[in-house]
Amino acid sequence: MNDDAHGDARQVAMVGCDEVQTRAWGQRLRLMGCTSVSFDGSADFLRAATHGANHFDLLLVVLKDEGAWPVLTSMCQALRVPIFLVANALQRELLAEVLSAAEPESQGPGIDFAVLPVDDFEVELRVREALRRNETLLHPQATSALFGGYRFIGNRKVVVHKGEEIRLKPREFELALMLFRNAGQLLEREWLLGSLWPDSRVERKSRVLDCCVANIRRKLSLHKKNEFVLHSVYGRGYELRHAAAQPMAGTVDDSGFPDTSNEPNWLGDAARA
Repeated sequence: MNDDAHGDARQVAMVGCDEVQTRAWGQRLRLMGCTSVSFDGSADFLRAATHGANHFDLLLVVLKDEGAWPVLTSMCQALRVPIFLVANALQRELLAEVLSAAEPESQGPGIDFAVLPVDDFEVELRVREALRRNETLLHPQATSALFGGYRFIGNRKVVVHKGEEIRLKPREFELALMLFRNAGQLLEREWLLGSLWPDSRVERKSRVLDCCVANIRRKLSLHKKNEFVLHSVYGRGYELRHAAAQPMAGTVDDSGFPDTSNEPNWLGDAARA
C-alpha cells in the first residue's frame, strides 16, 4: 500500500493500477486536493476498508479478478463509497453486469466506468463527478450554491429565482448546475452525455440532451435580455453566458463540493448560435 498524502483531503483508493496509471492518476488526484491510496489487489483494499483507520471517498479500480466484483460492490454499498471501474473491452460480462446494476436515479453510491484506453483528463472528470454526486447524497442539506440571482438547493432539486421556487428533474438540475458552474465556457456535447448518462448507451445524435437543455432554458428563463443566456453551439455543445460578460458579483458556492471551476476548460472562443 502507498499513501501519497495525509490530512483532511478526500481519500481515493486505487486498486489494481499499474505503475504508469498509479503515477499519472495519482498526480491528477493530488492536483484536485485528493489523497490517493494504492493497493495491489482487491483483498488488500477490503482489509483496509473493513479493519483500517482509513475512510475512502471513492474506489478507483482496474479490475483484474472479476470474481472479486460482487464483494467489492457489496462492501462499497455498505460503506457508501462510489466506484469508478476502469475495464478493458474484453471484460464484456463484467461491463454488462455494471450496466444492468447501475441506476442513475438510485439513492445509493454510484458506479461509473470507462473502457481502456482512457486518458488522464477523462479519469479526472469522472472522479470529480463521482465525488460531487456522493457529497450530495451524503450531505443534501449542505448542497447550496448561488450564481447571481439563481440559488440551487440540491436536496430538493429546486432553483430559487426572483423569489420563485423552480423545481427541476434530477438530470435537469445536474445539467443546470454544470452550466452555471462553467458559465462562459463551451461544454462539449460528448462530455455532457458522458457525465449525465454515464451508465447508459446514449448516442451522440440522441435528442435526450437537447430536450433537457430546452427544459432548463424555459424553466429558468435563460433567454436574451435576462441575466444569463443559454446558447446552443451547433455541432459542438452548449454555453451559458453571463449578460455582464464579467465575473458574477453574487456568486457563492458553499456546497462543500470538490472544486470544478476548471473543468472542463475548453480552449478557443465558441461560435455564437
